Amino acid sequence: MTLSALLRISLLAQLVAGTLAARWVLPDSAGWGGALLAGALLPVAGTAVVLALELAVAAVIDPRQPRIWPLQWLGVWLGETSCSVRVFAWRQPFAAGFAEPPLVHDPQRPAVLLIHGYVCNRAVWKPLLGSGRLADCNVATINLQPVFGSIDRYADPIHAAVTALRAATGAARVVLVGHSMGGLAARAYLRRHGDAAVARVVTLASPHHGTVFAALGHGANARQMRKDSPYLTTLAGSESAPLRRKFVCIASADDNLVVPRASPLLPEAERHVLDGVGHLALTEDARAWEMVRAAVHGARCAESALTPALSR
Repeated sequence: MTLSALLRISLLAQLVAGTLAARWVLPDSAGWGGALLAGALLPVAGTAVVLALELAVAAVIDPRQPRIWPLQWLGVWLGETSCSVRVFAWRQPFAAGFAEPPLVHDPQRPAVLLIHGYVCNRAVWKPLLGSGRLADCNVATINLQPVFGSIDRYADPIHAAVTALRAATGAARVVLVGHSMGGLAARAYLRRHGDAAVARVVTLASPHHGTVFAALGHGANARQMRKDSPYLTTLAGSESAPLRRKFVCIASADDNLVVPRASPLLPEAERHVLDGVGHLALTEDARAWEMVRAAVHGARCAESALTPALSR
């Protein structure tokens, strides 16, 4: 079953349960209309509460330095809540079939593959694609299946997507951009298939060293993302320093889901830390978009410089 279908079923179940509970609790004067409205607000309220708890727990486990003012904390919470509601209540369940920009056969045009994170699908990238930051690139997306499978199971679908993107565009190498678990899936691909077809890897809030919240997740992939898990230790041991230098790691100092918050930063990689933005909201952050664009075009410049040397 696809993630879109799972989310639609979940939303319907929450709506029905919330409406029935509200009809029982609310006065008769509210009627079914009031109960239905209350039921529709249940996913929003639930998301807001869960995210507030995540931020509170993160602040205890890994206190932010320097500490932020309550209004700044509120801004992070509101931004993450707004983004999460849009992504999980609309974009992923109902709008994941959007059309990608058409691919152009032009080897000089940067080729980019966007890889989503845990319990997400390609719809998380719609704002980035709509922003125009990658308008001069050939961009493709992927849905990772199964939703709760091992991260290693995503290596071959990513390989197929890379191969198809290179064939359609003529690009010698592609740039992989992964959010959260997507960054780990990119590393699993590199371990299995090598990095000959990859110019650069950009990871956003990826739990490279794990996260304490993975203990609450479901599936093999969640277990693999636990802090300092055997899977992550083995994955790190398979990577060389030159490979790590292909990475650009972007983290958030206010991440509500990846804790410790230094987990997204790999040794030897180019590293950036943003503040004032939550885990999922990083996919909609204009500063992160600019860093992705800079990494993509930096890889293109490196490719252009390398090509004459290889031809001699």
